[in-house]
Amino acid sequence: MKKIFVCSPFAGEIDRNVRIAKKLCRMVMEAGNAPFAPHLLYPRFTDDSDPSQRAAGIACGLAFMENCDEVWAFTGNGISSGMRREIEHARHLGKPVVGIAEV
Repeated sequence: MKKIFVCSPFAGEIDRNVRIAKKLCRMVMEAGNAPFAPHLLYPRFTDDSDPSQRAAGIACGLAFMENCDEVWAFTGNGISSGMRREIEHARHLGKPVVGIAEV
């Protein structure tokens, strides 16, 4: 079972973006893999509107990416700055990045 880092937008339209992230996680599971979506975890106990807490949450997610096999990035609504940072980190680590246009 592959460990898949789920990369999709969070800030902005949060309710909509959370629904998208959940759909992506279901897609990952239905494909027989284990999803990890840091933006569904860390905002539960950090304040995403506080730049230092947001940065800490993103840093924690990037640390977990090192243990993932692939990154699945939702590109259907463009790529946010947070997603761009995650994708760049994945490439730096040599992780495959799979673009998902729709969920």
